[in-house]
Amino acid sequence: MNYLEVIGWIATTFVISSFLINDMLRLRAVNLIGALCWLVYGIIASASSIIFLNVVIVGIQVFKLWGLINRNKN
Repeated sequence: MNYLEVIGWIATTFVISSFLINDMLRLRAVNLIGALCWLVYGIIASASSIIFLNVVIVGIQVFKLWGLINRNKN
């Protein structure tokens, strides 16, 4: 197994695990880590569709996490 496959399996593990979490803040954080791993995978593999998808997902997760954190502060 090469390092690219390892990154893919790590990303897959994070994304799958995020579906098992009920706490929205933790779910989004774990999914963000998975999307970042998939983004690295896409960059290394030069796969533009994977890069695009995960840039969008990272942006959404950061936006949603920001909102959840700010809501919890109030």
